[in-house]
Amino acid sequence: MILNHKVFGSSEHKIIILHGLLGSLDNWVTVAKNLSNRGYEIILIDQRNHGKSFHTDQFDYEIMSMDLKKFLDKKKIQKVSLIGHSMGGKTIMQFISNHPSYAQKVIIVDILPKAYANNYEIIFNSFSQINLDSLKSRNDINNYFSKYFSDPIFISFLSKNIRRDSSGNFKIKFNLSSISSNILKITSAIKIDRIYDGNILFLKGENSEYIDENGLKEAKKFFPKLNLVTIKNSSHWIHYENQEKFLIETLNYLRT
Repeated sequence: MILNHKVFGSSEHKIIILHGLLGSLDNWVTVAKNLSNRGYEIILIDQRNHGKSFHTDQFDYEIMSMDLKKFLDKKKIQKVSLIGHSMGGKTIMQFISNHPSYAQKVIIVDILPKAYANNYEIIFNSFSQINLDSLKSRNDINNYFSKYFSDPIFISFLSKNIRRDSSGNFKIKFNLSSISSNILKITSAIKIDRIYDGNILFLKGENSEYIDENGLKEAKKFFPKLNLVTIKNSSHWIHYENQEKFLIETLNYLRT
């Protein structure tokens, strides 16, 4: 099975973008349009168990890395630039460790290869307890999640995982069962077996705690040519909160 995807533009200079946990390619459409207008072909992908891609019980970084390789081979893409946010960044780090020859430029957005705390129980509970039949509008969805969370950006992010099916009924897009049962595989550190000696850009949100000094020091053991840039006035969702600066730093790196 091939991953669901959407292409913006047409160019020899191809860029694949992978979203984070509980996200989808829809989160990156505006970025894709901006980059495609600058001469790049952007391929947005829904990772397995997310968006409109297939659902499976198997869910970890090795498997998602293989999904990406199968996608590239199916599309006959031998060289590509890669951008990954959060979980998508970990997938890409796993991928370039396993298959370095495919990578042209690599941008990792606000994540490190290390393990993170599992803070997803309340999120999974909020989705498991939602009464989809009671929802009448997008506003109802936002109001529901506001009972659990206060950040309007995060509420908007979560609400995008509720969509109407072909019958007009609301449903959850991602595979709640598989993701919740495999969450420790996603929050754990990725297993890197070799050093990636290519240049790689890490973007950190100024107000985010995902990238710390100790974790960065460990990451440099596997990515010795790592370059870190901090994006001001942003937290974990850099590409949304400060898209202008995100695009500037991304284009500066892609053009070098």
